[in-house]
Amino acid sequence: MSKPEFAYVTYIRTTPEKLWHALTDADFTRRYWMDCTLRSDWTAGSAMTMERDGEIKNRCTIVETDPPRRLAYDWV
Repeated sequence: MSKPEFAYVTYIRTTPEKLWHALTDADFTRRYWMDCTLRSDWTAGSAMTMERDGEIKNRCTIVETDPPRRLAYDWV
């Protein structure tokens, strides 16, 4: 049985650079992701974690990145 695939698409009126910053800046993400920090080096194949109070809440792998235009990840 194959895993289900989901594609979430959100349209945000902003510049690619501002959106990239919003997704990859730890201080910014903490304000909007339930006090969680997203940590990664944001390169394809790298891990990304969502952390709160030193505890890892979610893990994923960066699948594709093309700053500031594309960021794709897969949940582990």
